Amino acid sequence: MNPLVKEFYRHYPHLKHNKAVESFISQEENQKLLEEFLRHPSAHKEERLNDAFKAHYFDIRFTSYVSSSLYFHSVNFDKNIRKYRERHPLTLDDQAGEEGGSFIDLVPDPSPDMAPFTNYSTLGDCLENEELLWAYKTLTDKQKHILDLAYVQELSDTEIARTLGVSQQAVSKTHRKALSLLKSILKKGES
Repeated sequence: MNPLVKEFYRHYPHLKHNKAVESFISQEENQKLLEEFLRHPSAHKEERLNDAFKAHYFDIRFTSYVSSSLYFHSVNFDKNIRKYRERHPLTLDDQAGEEGGSFIDLVPDPSPDMAPFTNYSTLGDCLENEELLWAYKTLTDKQKHILDLAYVQELSDTEIARTLGVSQQAVSKTHRKALSLLKSILKKGES
C-alpha cells in the first residue's frame, strides 16, 4: 500500500474499510489527487479531492439505481410473460395413438402485444423516472450508446472499447462524463 494512502487512513481510520473510499483510492487519478492533497494541503486541493469523490460516489449510486431498475424491470417482465401465457395459451388438439384420445400441447403465442417487453435496446427504453429520462435524452449519441452498452447489455468498459474500436480510456472518459452530465442535470432539477 502506498505510504501516503497509509497516512490518509491513519488520519481517517473510520474510512479504512469503507468500500466506496477503497474503490475511489484504487483509481490512479484519485490516488494522485489524494497524494497532492496530503503532500501539500490546501483548500483548493481538498475541494478538488472532495469533488472527485462526490462524482465517484454518484457513479456508484447511479450504477446501483440502474442495476436495481433493470432487475425490477426484468422481474416485472417475467411476471407479465407468465400472466400473459396463462391467460392466452395457444392450444393444439391432435389425435394421439390408436385409442383416438386427444392431447393438448400448449405453445406460447408470439403475440405482438408482448413485443414492447422484449424490445429494450437502449437505457432510455428502460427508464421510468421522467427526470432521469429527460436528462438521458440530452446526452450526445456517443454518450447514450456507451451507457446503453454498459447498463442494458452489461458490457465492461474494455468490452465496449473492443466493440467500438476505441481505447478503454476513451470509453471510461465518455462514460464518466455522461454520468457527470446526468448528475448535474438531476441536481439542477432538485434545486
